[in-house]
Amino acid sequence: MSISPKLQPILYGFGVFAVFTILSVALKIITHRVSPDARYLGILSNKDLLLGLVVALVLTFTHERKKKLK
Repeated sequence: MSISPKLQPILYGFGVFAVFTILSVALKIITHRVSPDARYLGILSNKDLLLGLVVALVLTFTHERKKKLK
């Protein structure tokens, strides 16, 4: 089964965002450091989600560039 080439970067980006979110939540739970402006799940703030989005975009962009160079 093959995934559409246009859908692959989107799925990769979602995967990166999910991993970032899971690691962020785990670190906040382990260290007991929750920001006072946490809105999502009582743990994540808007800054956390924005940072996750930026990380996902940058990693997806660099991943696609590396694929095209090969």
